[in-house]
Amino acid sequence: MKRVALTAETREAGKGVSKKLRSDGQIPAVLYGRSIEPVSIVVNRKEVEAAVKGSQGTNILIDLSIKGGESGLARIRDYQADPFKREFLHLDFQAISITDKIEVEVPIEITGKSVGVKEGGVLEQMRRTLLVKALPDRIPASIALDITDLNIGDSVHADEIKLPEGVEYPSKMNYAVVAVVPPTKVEEVAAVTAAAPVEGAAAAPAEGAAAAAPAAAPAKEGTAEAKKE
Repeated sequence: MKRVALTAETREAGKGVSKKLRSDGQIPAVLYGRSIEPVSIVVNRKEVEAAVKGSQGTNILIDLSIKGGESGLARIRDYQADPFKREFLHLDFQAISITDKIEVEVPIEITGKSVGVKEGGVLEQMRRTLLVKALPDRIPASIALDITDLNIGDSVHADEIKLPEGVEYPSKMNYAVVAVVPPTKVEEVAAVTAAAPVEGAAAAPAEGAAAAAPAAAPAKEGTAEAKKE
């Protein structure tokens, strides 16, 4: 699991203070844990963005140093982000111990191409992470799942995935993670598309409805034209 160092400072609480910090390139945060009282802190945005850059995202270990305070190991337990700017608004740091197991969502890395997919099947991935439990320094960056031998109709459940040494599930996990299904959905979409009327084509009259009236006949020869003004 990736390990980085971050420096933080204590801060005052309040919406006005947080807004000012964000405009100055800082991220308001809070640090809490079993053995410490919650403390409001602030961290540098650029340092955080550099730390979480990569496939692991926020799933990292952090050596957090608070200026004028204590230092210790932590992780990002939760966060708030701007959905449009895609930047952090607030961070929750959890103080942890290197000797205590923690529960973490670890990304699943799909490897290989299944036999079923080669035969026209469709791979459906129901879960993209696995909740596991391990000591902080034993948590993997990802968990590999080889789907090469999956045929159409096959599936893999969480309890069938081999976990790295020192990693376990916090409880029984028997939910489906991936499956190779027949291409029925694709065929149904194609059938619906083929049955749809061509744009601009006249629709068939409803059963029992009268046919459309024919076009008006041309004026009889000799009919007087309207007088011109």
